[in-house]
Amino acid sequence: MKTTLTLRLLAPLLMLCSASAWPDGTLTHLSGPVSVEKTDGKTIMGAVGAKVLTGDTVVTGAQGYVRMEMTDGGEIVLRPNSQLKVERYEFAKDKPADDSFVFSMLKGGLRTVTGLIGKRGNKDAYLAKTPTATIGIRGTQYDMRVCQANCGALADGTYLAVRFGAIQTSNAQGTLAVAAGQVALVPSLRPPVLLPHDPGVGFSPPPVIPKLDEKKKIKAAEKAAAVPAPAPAPAPASGKDEQKPAANSGVASSSATNTSSTDNSDGKSAASHSAGSDKTAQADAPAAPSGTTADAAPEASRTDTALPSEGASLPMSTAPSTMECVVQ
Repeated sequence: MKTTLTLRLLAPLLMLCSASAWPDGTLTHLSGPVSVEKTDGKTIMGAVGAKVLTGDTVVTGAQGYVRMEMTDGGEIVLRPNSQLKVERYEFAKDKPADDSFVFSMLKGGLRTVTGLIGKRGNKDAYLAKTPTATIGIRGTQYDMRVCQANCGALADGTYLAVRFGAIQTSNAQGTLAVAAGQVALVPSLRPPVLLPHDPGVGFSPPPVIPKLDEKKKIKAAEKAAAVPAPAPAPAPASGKDEQKPAANSGVASSSATNTSSTDNSDGKSAASHSAGSDKTAQADAPAAPSGTTADAAPEASRTDTALPSEGASLPMSTAPSTMECVVQ
């Protein structure tokens, strides 16, 4: 009973610790004034490595730029005078069906390369909201700008410029598909419409903010999301490789034969040397007539002793050394 009660009391704390340990996004680069408004009402100054959780709002000042990386590999760069709120974020590598990323662009603009969310399992998992539009993606890089009487001569509404991939945007009046290279305007009281050119949606962050490489990022994300193919079966050994053991066996047999011959020669040498010693022991005896075997024995002993030592070194110096490397 006590154990059950303790677990129930600790459950909220464990959930809080889990949320803190696994942030949804991280600020990786920034320039100028940047801050993060937390769900508890506190505001912290932006810094490299600062964590962003569901419910947080990232804010840039008049000269502020910030780049944020999400845990699914997606990246977002905010332009000055922007506010982005993370409404919902769910990502687990082993649970693609639970993917979800919903954010609200309250003001300003962004450039983003989407991550794995929306590319695997649930294709409707990615959703961006503005005061006038809702945007869904299928893996893309695009720019967004929200104008609310603060974009000079530009009419109010949400501007979208697709750099790579495609998006689908809608409002209460209609839905529009926007392909790579196209620019669209989503006003509040009229259907979305394609524009003939970019009226100023894009922007150029300072050098301290690295450029987004949309093609490289998207291809890397798609590769990570793909199911790995089964490893191919190892190819059968060729006839040449199969003959290697036999060749090695032949070398071993040759070495054994040479060793045996050496041993026999050593035995013969030892015997001859022994015989030579006996002849030497008889040196005090009267010399035998010239041409007898007594004179030949030491010579034969010297000859037999030299040959085995030379023959014994041959197997060691000439026997091939075989090394096989198998690369997995």
